[in-house]
Amino acid sequence: MKIRTKIAIQFTIIVATILAIFSLSIYYLSETYRQQEFYNSLKDRALTTARLLIKEKEIDKKLLKIIDRNTLTTLYAAQVLVFNDSNQVAYSNYEADTIYYSRELINRIRTDRYVEETIGEKQVVGSMYRDTNDSLQKNYVVLAQADDIYGKLKLANIKNTMITGFFSAIILTIIFGFLFASSSLRPISDINKEISNITAYSLKKKLNTGNKKDEIATLAINFNRMLARIEKSFELQKSFVSNASHELRTPLAAQKSEIQIALEKDRSAEEYQEILKALSVDNQRLIQLTNGLLQLAKSEKSDEEVSMAPTRIDPILFSVQEEIINQHSDYKVNIDFEEIPDDDNWVTVNGNTQLLRTVFYNLIENACKYSKNKQADVRIKFNKANCLIAVSDTGIGIPKNEVEKIFEPFYRTQNAASYHGYGIGLSICKRIVDIHNGKISVRTELGKGSTFVVIIPHIN
Repeated sequence: MKIRTKIAIQFTIIVATILAIFSLSIYYLSETYRQQEFYNSLKDRALTTARLLIKEKEIDKKLLKIIDRNTLTTLYAAQVLVFNDSNQVAYSNYEADTIYYSRELINRIRTDRYVEETIGEKQVVGSMYRDTNDSLQKNYVVLAQADDIYGKLKLANIKNTMITGFFSAIILTIIFGFLFASSSLRPISDINKEISNITAYSLKKKLNTGNKKDEIATLAINFNRMLARIEKSFELQKSFVSNASHELRTPLAAQKSEIQIALEKDRSAEEYQEILKALSVDNQRLIQLTNGLLQLAKSEKSDEEVSMAPTRIDPILFSVQEEIINQHSDYKVNIDFEEIPDDDNWVTVNGNTQLLRTVFYNLIENACKYSKNKQADVRIKFNKANCLIAVSDTGIGIPKNEVEKIFEPFYRTQNAASYHGYGIGLSICKRIVDIHNGKISVRTELGKGSTFVVIIPHIN
């Protein structure tokens, strides 16, 4: 079922429910008001009849019947009975045996002083009337009953009007509901048409954001931002493939040339050794590049695939320090705390030890490689929320216009072209730090050095 149809149906159900509750309420109130109004009319009729019969001595029963039938019954034919203290019929405007009453009802009227009830189709009112002119103060029971024909007809008209109005309103609601839903969802239909025209080769197309204020405009804006991220991802992928192909092609081409030269003619053992040494260097470059690509692939795993555990930062740094010095005897790595932590949790993060080793190995090795004195200074800091590791060097620095690109795969600054490397390390560091919900930033000055700062939330 389409959303437009769902909205129209839901809108119709809501309106129908409101109209039904409203109509039933009006009908119930009208019925209650009709009954009470008729009870009051019957009460007035009963008391008027009793007053004329008992107080007005000039009016006998025969005259009262004439008055009652010709004057008081113009709206409805009410049957009136008056009972004396002995519960005998003192007056009736119709034949007494045609009017319903019972001794139990008369006794209840005497007890409660006033009674209202419905018997069959008729409403019945019973009331006490005291003759104050009589020295004996006789108490009469006056009983009036009638069928409110005119009131019921009016109520039936109201009922028919409401039923007609209810179904007419439902039909109009369905029609206008579909029109309203179509109008409201038209921007989404337009967006769907625009999206259907976007392909992998046309990611630069953007959706119309309309007034840029309502929810649909927000949806279009967020979709455009997503397209921008996808486009950037595609560009990075293209750049990655191009750069990886270029980096792999260079040592492979060198190896091919050296092998072809070796096969051109017979050579001495010393010449073959030189060729093998050159092939070994090219092979080592391939191994390093392949390892870098594998690390980059591992760093691209989703956060759910990486096992995390409470991990202290300082042992990892000292382990990296020892490994780098063993591999490069001319490198120097100084590690120190800015202040001694009172709580071990301040230097403990929820992380993956192997991935964190990769981050700090790359940063410290780069610092040593690009420094003239081959030295890296590492400072461990912390605050209430994060553990901060700053890796500083006194090397070549990074040009300002290239700072934002250094975390892209295979990107190398112009002033680093003479140094051996592939431009993979920093992109790996950035991804791993992101996995740990941290941040990595750099402060640099060309010709004076750089400081990379890794910020990772510690365990509280």
